[in-house]
Amino acid sequence: MRSASQNSGFCHSKMKMTVIYSVLFWFLLKASRCQLQCVKETFDETKFSINVTGHVNLESGSCHEISYTLTLPTNTVTAPYKMRWFKGDPANIVTTTEVDEVNSERQDSFRIYGLPQGEYEYGLKLEWGCNQTYIFPKRVHISVSALTRKPMVWVHPMVDGEGARVICRPERLCFGTADVQWKWTKADGTAKVIPGRYDGYPPFRMWNRNERYDGYPRFRMRNGNELWLTPTADDHNTNITCVAIYDYDAVETTVTLNVKFSPRILNSSQCTTDGELLVCMCISRGNPLAPITWPLVTLTDYSVSSFSSLQTVNSTITLPAADNHNTTIRCISSNELGQAVKDIPLQENLIPENVSGLNLNSKSNAVLPWIVVGVSLSLNLVLLTTLIVCTCKRSKSKSHPKELCEEMNTYASLNAKDIEQPYDIISSPNTQT
Repeated sequence: MRSASQNSGFCHSKMKMTVIYSVLFWFLLKASRCQLQCVKETFDETKFSINVTGHVNLESGSCHEISYTLTLPTNTVTAPYKMRWFKGDPANIVTTTEVDEVNSERQDSFRIYGLPQGEYEYGLKLEWGCNQTYIFPKRVHISVSALTRKPMVWVHPMVDGEGARVICRPERLCFGTADVQWKWTKADGTAKVIPGRYDGYPPFRMWNRNERYDGYPRFRMRNGNELWLTPTADDHNTNITCVAIYDYDAVETTVTLNVKFSPRILNSSQCTTDGELLVCMCISRGNPLAPITWPLVTLTDYSVSSFSSLQTVNSTITLPAADNHNTTIRCISSNELGQAVKDIPLQENLIPENVSGLNLNSKSNAVLPWIVVGVSLSLNLVLLTTLIVCTCKRSKSKSHPKELCEEMNTYASLNAKDIEQPYDIISSPNTQT
């Protein structure tokens, strides 16, 4: 016979088994009922419709909200139901919305977040009841092009040797922010990515204007979007580029630096001669343009011509060489930032020995041919006289020619003494008779 304690334990175990079997039976019954309910129903697909834009153009990284209107058969769709937007394949779900009430018409929207460049297709499907699904045949085609919204760049006024800054503000897309990178391009086309950083110094810290970093001015960045630098005249007309880097694209904006600097006269300035004229050229570079003047107060006979290109001014003065009494010619170039003065030296062969030295040389060159002609005529006269004397010697037997010869010998003797000493022997023809 069992004891009372044994009977109590047996009853307790039997109750546990009964409960377990009951639970299992309930789950089996529930599952069988669900299988009977999940049989796919047939319905009229013409009762379903969607009114939505068929094609949308976007830029890379942009967000866009697409509105649509649904028409549903209330006797077919049951609540709650789910609206699932998919990209490409219906299994590739991108967003799901659960609706607790069925209306014959529903207006809603879904949002497209930043996409890389390319072509995309989106569709909508409904799910309700037990395994009931409807996929709308209409698709939304989305074309994503390159991003064109470039960053904005502000450049504060720049002066040679003074601190300045450049600010870049990238366009903010629907999510996230852009990383900013700076690039500096010199006039010769060489470029360098600026490894700037915020170094904790107070704003507008002044650096030594002669400090350079690999040929570029000292610079630093503040929060990535602000570039601080100390430009020089050599940085004028160079380019700074702000590059905004997003998840799927990168855009940039380039600005050309306009650095103001005081004028400086170039060493290529010089003086030359053109015949009897002295031509001096003075070349100056400055920003703003620095006009050139020639302080020739005492001269009135001169002309000046000038032309400019970019930040360079070229001025030429022309004056008579004989009017210049100095060994240098001075030119002055000035703008709002300062003034430059240069005394252009004359070459040694351009410096006159006296006031009219250049004219005397030209006069002597003009008289020299006449002197040669006079000497030649005198020599011809002496030769003619000698011939006459010889003729007289041959005809000395005649009285009248003898007298004539004597007269001619006397004339030849006088002329010979004026020209040259060896001709004195002609002056005594009677000693041979």
